[in-house]
Amino acid sequence: MSDISEIFEYSKNKTRVLVLSSIPSVAKLLKKVLDFNRKDFDYFLHDGSSSTHENDFVIFETSDIENAATFHPNIVLITDEITTENLDVLLKNIVSGGVLIYPENFEETAQNSENYFRKLTFGKSEIQNLNGAVTLKTEMGSIPVNSTDENFLRNIEGIKLLSQQFGVMEEEFYEPVIGF
Repeated sequence: MSDISEIFEYSKNKTRVLVLSSIPSVAKLLKKVLDFNRKDFDYFLHDGSSSTHENDFVIFETSDIENAATFHPNIVLITDEITTENLDVLLKNIVSGGVLIYPENFEETAQNSENYFRKLTFGKSEIQNLNGAVTLKTEMGSIPVNSTDENFLRNIEGIKLLSQQFGVMEEEFYEPVIGF
């Protein structure tokens, strides 16, 4: 299944989770966290990889707002490199009662949405880079990570909030993040 209409048809009776991002590591980390915590889900990633096993959750990753809107997501994570231009098309198509997870700089756009859904904002992750050793500053202490991609690292808090929608709490989130 590569056509968005086929993906929507497959997922119409599932909880549709959208990752609106142009950063491939975002969906990869989400997948790693969910796998580590034994959460069942289907997925369609931007790189063409997919897995369908008739699970209740299906994850769709794209950076295309039109495709994102066609997916009619229940839960959405928008990463901070996405522009707010045309975002209202997506916000109109989030299922009522759904969840929108968005960066702080999208506050005005998110609050102006007319649809009823829960709105969760996230700030930039606090990162420390000492001589190439990157750590995340968290309430649980410093967490070492292998990535030096600042675009990806800025969105870790959003990925954590999205993971919580699958029932993965903070302590369970950071263990698979170590070394990612």
